[in-house]
Amino acid sequence: MSGLVSLVGAGPGDPEYLTRLGERRLKEADVVFYDRLVAPELLRLASQAQLIDVGKLPYFHKVKQGQIEQLLIDYAQQNKRVVRLKAGDPYVFGRGGEEGQHLAAAGITFEVVPGLTSALAGLAAAGIPITHRDYAASFHVITGHRQSGNTALDWANIAAQEGTLVFLMGMSQLHQIVAKLRQHGKAATTPVAVIQWATQWNQRVVTATLATIINVVRQQKLGAPSLIVVGAVVKLRSALQPPNTPLTGKHLLIPAAQSTTLTTLLRDQGAFVDHFNRSTVQFLPIVLPNLQRYQTLVVTDMVAFTQFKAQLLAAKLDLRVLAALRLVVTTQRVAVGLRHLGLLVDAQIRQIELALTDPGALFLGAADTKPALAVDGATWLSLYRHVLLRQNQLRPRQYQVAIFTSTQAVNDLFNSVAPSQRQQLRDLPSFAFGEQVTAALLAQGVQRVYTSQPSYAALLTTLTNWLRQ
Repeated sequence: MSGLVSLVGAGPGDPEYLTRLGERRLKEADVVFYDRLVAPELLRLASQAQLIDVGKLPYFHKVKQGQIEQLLIDYAQQNKRVVRLKAGDPYVFGRGGEEGQHLAAAGITFEVVPGLTSALAGLAAAGIPITHRDYAASFHVITGHRQSGNTALDWANIAAQEGTLVFLMGMSQLHQIVAKLRQHGKAATTPVAVIQWATQWNQRVVTATLATIINVVRQQKLGAPSLIVVGAVVKLRSALQPPNTPLTGKHLLIPAAQSTTLTTLLRDQGAFVDHFNRSTVQFLPIVLPNLQRYQTLVVTDMVAFTQFKAQLLAAKLDLRVLAALRLVVTTQRVAVGLRHLGLLVDAQIRQIELALTDPGALFLGAADTKPALAVDGATWLSLYRHVLLRQNQLRPRQYQVAIFTSTQAVNDLFNSVAPSQRQQLRDLPSFAFGEQVTAALLAQGVQRVYTSQPSYAALLTTLTNWLRQ
């Protein structure tokens, strides 16, 4: 019996271009083989999977193609759900066809999950339509990186085409592409665009003519990965390029595992937002207390409550045992979470304002957030603890701004990085969600801290006003 191999297209770069089926396959995966240009945020969707980097650099393949194909077969034969995550679309110069052939020959069940190819989406992100009734009735996508021994491209036919020409993986061959097109009759005045890191925060675009593009690319220091676009549609870029907002092209760091409403607000304003898992949760063994001893149940976070509910069920109890307790939460997020479970809270009180000396109060929370309690005071039930993840791959210098929405986020991040990364974080402009978060950042030695009121709208206003200065 074999598992399922999904050849998934990750899209052109921006993680939001992933399809819904691609997202589901990543969440279901046991193992993911991923390419070099895949957005790290997509890998976080595969939270339960083994991640294997098989990315390729020009002229250097850390894992040979034949080895990749055999690994896909081996894992599928272990009845695993395998994802081969490829930039763009698996069947557009991605060797997905070859991988599919080998899987089929081995009798492995596989599927293709199409992705947006940069040959289309990358142009659109730069304000260039690949077709237009007045400028191009066809388009042609050509690889600039040919396998050695293959028949040479038919440059006479390519140059004669009146539609849009898009060259993928062609930056190392830019001189040859320009020379061959001109040699076979393409006019020196033909508009050309080069789009580097299409759809991503560091996207850069230059336009020129076939006669001048090499010099412009050299002057602007563009390199791979880039798209080369040749054709009259390039002239439309000035009219069709996306609107420029205060957050356009800004690369923001939010130390949180998942996207939030704040993330959506920022992205809708043109920002590129990166998240990462600060820590993992380790559940702790507990002995359920006698709930009849308490008058108040204080829930400090939903992870704790979810584990508490699981422990109740394991003891053959359910939420009806809470009926006599006054239900208190410490944040609005917890109140909303409990409402989704059919529980309405009696009060929302900040933890700092709660009476920790009340022996009739039972707190649900994490071991590492437990406050100092009086001997005869409230009971704190530690249901889990955070285990910090080392952030070896974090490069703070690639961000323009960091945003912190909790003191826990501040402490987790600074305690999980190397000294050199910590110093870079101290130099990064940081926006704090309220005065307590500001104090935590200052305590870590952050040089530039900007405080907003603790609401997403206020933080967005504070950030955009700062960027306009």
